[in-house]
Amino acid sequence: MRILWGVIAILLFVACGAPKVLVSNKDNAETAASQGNYSQAVDAWKLYFDQTAIEEVAGSDFADAAKTAFKVGDLELALSWFDQARYKNYTDAEMYITLAEIFKEKKNISKELTALEYITENYGESSAQINSRLFDVYSEIGSFENALQVWAQLDETTKNELLKLDIYFHVQKELKDSTVCDSVSLVLLEKDPQNVEALEWNAKKYYWKGENRYQREMAIYNKKKTNRKYKILLNELDKATADFKRSLKYFDKLWKIEPGEKYASYFANIYARFGDEKKSKSYQKYMK
Repeated sequence: MRILWGVIAILLFVACGAPKVLVSNKDNAETAASQGNYSQAVDAWKLYFDQTAIEEVAGSDFADAAKTAFKVGDLELALSWFDQARYKNYTDAEMYITLAEIFKEKKNISKELTALEYITENYGESSAQINSRLFDVYSEIGSFENALQVWAQLDETTKNELLKLDIYFHVQKELKDSTVCDSVSLVLLEKDPQNVEALEWNAKKYYWKGENRYQREMAIYNKKKTNRKYKILLNELDKATADFKRSLKYFDKLWKIEPGEKYASYFANIYARFGDEKKSKSYQKYMK
């Protein structure tokens, strides 16, 4: 009888003692994470999962553990635990924000976009950080209309960041909105006087304005040469010259940044229109 009671006592001790150990590991993980000791928290979560039947672990526990694993830079472990959380039909906004960060670090833009869109569609999250990244991603994959929709939701501080303005300028160029590009290019040049895309936009804008005027008016005059038409031609050529001079202001800056073949043909043609053959030929030597 004493032996029987001894066995019962041992069984009761094991049955009552094990859960305390398991709960302690989970508590240790949560406490360590709250104190910023993420490596210690990950180790405690591992112990908790190792000593607990998977069907008894809550999806929220896997999600919390995954967020902690991400903070110590263990992306694969974080993904593995997030998968367990989703298998248990658990999700939350922070979980998908973290997933988006993971896929960004892994340079998996399609999965990152899926995570970001899931957040906005299911949690109504429209934080500056999420919108900012969505704008970048849509622009990068060429989804320009979606990028514009997100741009409208960005705060003014974000919109005025040089990098964001640069991307917005690119989006508008792809959508062929020249009016917006005209104004944004000038804002870019105020912030960054050597912004190549903005310099090129204005240089070519005035170049083609002048060149098209020159070609058009010369064609009109050559059809029927009269004194009246000659006076009109001279007036229009003065306007074309003004456009070419404005174009040169931007091309001169571009030449300092990248002298050579890329811009040589523009210089050669502008100086030819000015009747300066010497300068025109000096640039022609850069042309292949």
